[in-house]
Amino acid sequence: MELDLLLTLIGMGASVVAAAAIARYQIRQLEQQMSELRKAMQANELRLDRNDMTTSMTEQRLNVIAQMNSPENKERQARELEGLRRDVDHIEQRMQSMN
Repeated sequence: MELDLLLTLIGMGASVVAAAAIARYQIRQLEQQMSELRKAMQANELRLDRNDMTTSMTEQRLNVIAQMNSPENKERQARELEGLRRDVDHIEQRMQSMN
């Protein structure tokens, strides 16, 4: 009877050792996968940061262009251009009267 008990205990011990070895292997695999996932996540965060900066710069540039092309600016520029045209016309008339 003691031999049966001893064999049973040895078998159980071998099963526990085998289960522990499998568990260690699986834990290493999970740690490796976690490491790879962390690297991928860091790369994605870096790409996201770069995209955020690019988007911000593009938005600023677009705002500048929008202000340059605003109706108020276009109206002011048209008035200035009309004033310059009148000045040129006036100068041309004076030059013609001098000749």
